[in-house]
Amino acid sequence: MGRIASFLWAAGATSAAFALPASALAQTAMSEPSAQTAAPLPRDTRLAVEVALAELDLTKRALETLHPGYTRYTSAETLDALWEKARADVSQTPSRGRLYLAISRVLAAIRCDHTKAELPKDFEASRDQQPVYLPFRFKIFDDRIFVFNPGETGLERGAEVLSIDGRPVADVLSEVYALFPVDGDTDHIKPESVSEFGEFVGPAFEHFYPFLYPVDETVALEVAGENGAAKAYELPRLTFAQYSAITSEKRFSANFDDAVTLKMMDDQTAYLSIDTFVNYRRPVDPDRIYAPVFAQLESSNTSTLILDLRRNGGGSTDAQIGLLQWLMDKPFQQASAVLVAADRIEPDLRQYLSSWEKAALDPNPAWFTARDDGMFEIALEQVGKPPASIPPKPGAYTGRLIVLTSSDNASGVTHALAVLKAQRDAVFIGEPTGGAATGATAGILAYLDLPESGIRVRVPLQRTVIANAQKLNPRRGIEPDILAPDTLESTFAGTDPALEAALALSQ
Repeated sequence: MGRIASFLWAAGATSAAFALPASALAQTAMSEPSAQTAAPLPRDTRLAVEVALAELDLTKRALETLHPGYTRYTSAETLDALWEKARADVSQTPSRGRLYLAISRVLAAIRCDHTKAELPKDFEASRDQQPVYLPFRFKIFDDRIFVFNPGETGLERGAEVLSIDGRPVADVLSEVYALFPVDGDTDHIKPESVSEFGEFVGPAFEHFYPFLYPVDETVALEVAGENGAAKAYELPRLTFAQYSAITSEKRFSANFDDAVTLKMMDDQTAYLSIDTFVNYRRPVDPDRIYAPVFAQLESSNTSTLILDLRRNGGGSTDAQIGLLQWLMDKPFQQASAVLVAADRIEPDLRQYLSSWEKAALDPNPAWFTARDDGMFEIALEQVGKPPASIPPKPGAYTGRLIVLTSSDNASGVTHALAVLKAQRDAVFIGEPTGGAATGATAGILAYLDLPESGIRVRVPLQRTVIANAQKLNPRRGIEPDILAPDTLESTFAGTDPALEAALALSQ
């Protein structure tokens, strides 16, 4: 998700009455949390019921007013019922942790990968102080957990974990899945996604578990033994830093300029992997990365290019468009429209919002064209989107293209895949992707800061409509032409079904 520097909305809004209760009603120390509430987080505090309900109402209002995909996949009636359930839930136990869970459940029901709730800063900081993480890394297959990197536990790699603190693994996963947002009907990505590092504090499983269940400094596990009988273990939990050290993984560590690898598989077959399009933390001109790569392909007379995007979760528009310009043989279109839900933001809501693109929070209604569906359209050039016709680069690769996909694909990389699927002759091999092939709700995010709880909610302000989207499934990601998923057996044997299928096809 890159910054759009040319977003120049001007001020213009009217007022409406809305305010949170006075902070005198706010937080008091929380005591004796029950198993029904959440883990005894060191800084969890009880909220006055009025405050908790006001923050829920503020979140609902921001989303239904500003989110251009709020009812794209889920009806307003269904979401209204979920908000009412959330109100009942936090009324019963009005703590910050309970509020975080309640908000996260509704956000997941919106089915937008970019709509997430961030932890209060003190909760996030506590993850480096309080051991709440499992002491090993795992993979999920068929709602079963298998030890992938045992760390220092002494567990066998590939061993199946049957229960955690006495709870069957399938039950725990069901609770976590209900909190994890995906785009549209792409629930198939959840098993892989909730066990991997992403935008939460660690994998989503580890991020949410302490809010769902009480945690001690040790975890009780049942693990399947060689004869199938369960063996009991009690192991120390880890802090976030200790957990990350198991595989030296860091949050938000990948950058576009060091994520591109090219190697020749034989005289005429090249393998190009691009593991992220994130080009906003350490920005570079994409052509500085791509031009030497495609010059080498041209000089080596490559006839088949295997493009591996399986580890790519999205990122910046310039890195996506730059790649497409080196792969297309004729002018192409990425976006056909950019939609917003509102042409103004009321001042009483605006005071709780922030964004890296501050002008987006003070839009000029004159810049928008109203649509029959209640949305507003803004000119592509106004939001920094490329023009309708994007020319390929001189020397672009136009030979045989094989694209490897996975459930990790989402957001902008799914946009790039959608353009290739709709406008380029290519063979897709691997797994069905996440993301919204017809256009994600992303581009620019607003951040709704809930003043008493400290929770911050990401509220997308734009929805991209991908060109030729009528050719793609409106509720899914990209479907491969040849299904070659990672399996339990291939993962632990270290084999690569998708690459093997691509190499066989290239012969």
